[in-house]
Amino acid sequence: MPEQRQWVIGIATSTGIVGLTVTGSLAVLAHFFVNELSRPHSPLRDTDLTWGMPESTGEPPASLQRSLLFKASDGTLLCGEFWAQPRPALTVVLCHGYRISRTHLRPAAGLQYGSGYNVLFFDFRGHGDSDSILTSAGNAEVLDLEAALFAASQQYETLPGKIIIHGFSMGAAVALLLPPHPDVVAIIADSPYARSDDIMRRIIYHRLLGKSHQWLPLFQPLRQLFPAITWCTVALCAIDFRLRFGFSVVARPVAAFKHWRVHSQKALHQQAIPILLIHSAGDTLIPIEHAHQIVAEARAHGVTLETYFVEHVNHCGAYGYHPLHYTSAIHRFLSRHLQDDVPEQQDRLKVS
Repeated sequence: MPEQRQWVIGIATSTGIVGLTVTGSLAVLAHFFVNELSRPHSPLRDTDLTWGMPESTGEPPASLQRSLLFKASDGTLLCGEFWAQPRPALTVVLCHGYRISRTHLRPAAGLQYGSGYNVLFFDFRGHGDSDSILTSAGNAEVLDLEAALFAASQQYETLPGKIIIHGFSMGAAVALLLPPHPDVVAIIADSPYARSDDIMRRIIYHRLLGKSHQWLPLFQPLRQLFPAITWCTVALCAIDFRLRFGFSVVARPVAAFKHWRVHSQKALHQQAIPILLIHSAGDTLIPIEHAHQIVAEARAHGVTLETYFVEHVNHCGAYGYHPLHYTSAIHRFLSRHLQDDVPEQQDRLKVS
């Protein structure tokens, strides 16, 4: 009996040590990914991007361009630009994606400006020329968008209460996370995620898979554990981020719509904000399933949402797939909901 007891104690102790070792290793891995996610980023090179952006159509004269500096409610200093029409008009606020900056959206700004809109485009925190502080790829950036909307509303060329948000990837997700805003009359969301934790799991899984190619054949079967490891790592990432920075790293635009009706009743005097959701069916970074989740949740809560999906493989690739169809879909959407405020469509559709 004493020997059996010692054997049980030994097994329990060994299991505990292994458990602590595994948990500690996952915690280290989570800490690493939180650092990677939240650190300020240098923009990706254009050669690293697969987005099909418009060819530059020229910029307004210097007298109609102005640089902007404005602060988010937490004090973060943000940098942007405003391109003004000669007369008051609708203003489009462009929101860039993760690890790029407003510079990459200059051709898109030119396209919108050439179509008759004022354009404000800016750098989210930790990107471009804005304050080089931690990023969250979602939740914290809502404060930045709120500040950009206020800055846009203060430009005298902006028609009062007539702002359109056009976001790409992370910027599109931030637009959906933003509570309904009284100055926003429409949202164009190009390739947003439904839940950022799913994207984090995909990134971690592919990182692990890439590293495992260097393993000896004896250890290759351990790849079967990668799905469980990624789930545990993301859970620990959420805890690590919360403890270090005080808010959640997991952003869920798909869950935001349940609050839209309440926010709309409190904040809006017009009808609910219409959304145009754009996505590529073959997107490998943010799969089309995210768009389907957003559609289902929006319709379940009575949110006005239309879709424009294309058969393309690139992330944010809908414009490059067919520029004319993309711009026409946006123009028809805005014309249906904003009517006479929408400028006549112009054809500036070359792709770079």
